[in-house]
Amino acid sequence: MRCLIIDDDPTMLSLVAALLSRRGHNVETSEGLEALEESPERLDVDLVILDYRLGSATGLDVLRLLMTRQESPAVILLSGAERELIMGAVALGRSAGIRMLGALEKPLDARALLRIVDQLQASQGRIASSEIHSALTQGHFLLAYQPKVCLASGRITGVEALARWQDPERGLVAPDRFISVAEQDGQIIPLTWQLFEQALAQQHRWTRSGTHLDLAINLSPAVLESDDFLDSLLRRVERHGVAPSSLTLELTETRGIHDLSRAHDHLLRLREFGFGIAIDDFGTGNASMLQLYRLPFTQLKIDRAFVGECHADPKAREIILMVVELATRLGLDVVGEGIETWEQGRLLQEAGCHAGQGYLFAKPMYAEAFDVWHARYSGTSPKENAPWPVIHQQILPCHPR
Repeated sequence: MRCLIIDDDPTMLSLVAALLSRRGHNVETSEGLEALEESPERLDVDLVILDYRLGSATGLDVLRLLMTRQESPAVILLSGAERELIMGAVALGRSAGIRMLGALEKPLDARALLRIVDQLQASQGRIASSEIHSALTQGHFLLAYQPKVCLASGRITGVEALARWQDPERGLVAPDRFISVAEQDGQIIPLTWQLFEQALAQQHRWTRSGTHLDLAINLSPAVLESDDFLDSLLRRVERHGVAPSSLTLELTETRGIHDLSRAHDHLLRLREFGFGIAIDDFGTGNASMLQLYRLPFTQLKIDRAFVGECHADPKAREIILMVVELATRLGLDVVGEGIETWEQGRLLQEAGCHAGQGYLFAKPMYAEAFDVWHARYSGTSPKENAPWPVIHQQILPCHPR
């Protein structure tokens, strides 16, 4: 396993490096943030062991750097700083989708560190293409649904459908472990269509029962650029009896689009049929200004990296204000991702963000659990000083993206 230790204490660097090297791990070290900003590719590892205090910088600065990357490593915080600061950093990382394995105090408890590292290694067996193929054949891929809440009224406006792999032996396999493999070997196309079938069937059931929600489904550039994409999508939507106007396609990794002209033609046709088109993770580098300009989007999603920091960092707030103003001028709806706290929700509401999703409202849920949550949420009164109620889920068979 590839490990990067970040600590400004040379003695601690040597100690932790020696512990991990003896276990056969490939270990690199860094004494601070500056070297990582100059060579961010050094963060392409499986595990980062991070000191909270790094001279003039802190572990928060490194976490912010990790938030800008397409895939982030797991992180262990190791520090003698105040526990409140450390747990705040852990919460920030998790809100941004980073796999925070926990925090260890200094002086170092070597056994505790190695126990966490061993657990991570055991869970990170490389996913093979054949395993994904087998899971597709056996129907082990499922969808979880995370609600989107109107920040002005508290009304549930829609849900995002998120891929989950429920393996009978491994248990729940995180998307970041199989999506990239499926992208690389071309299986993202059959995987996407299998999940589309599930999503459309569920949308039909909700509509028949009187639950009218916009359903957002993630769409990879590889699928968008496939030869029969448009016909395949329209055929499935018609077969399930779902109105295109009740669906939003969230375009992931827009920088992966190789033929902007063709993508524009496909998306424009979908707009004509009534589909919504969202640009996902805007502001992190995965979604660029050029794609926002060239492609016919109807919705912009502000990345959780900014949402998670907006209550504490004036720069993050200013970026959110700028993005919301830009989207408003372009006539786009705005959704904030990764809302964890009341304060973040209120700040986004005041900034003019139309809707939000995140743990403040609910984690992703399988359909049956979502139906229970939705019924409870709809019957709950708004809380003081905010327009939305909050239901803390008791049954959560899913984990966040």
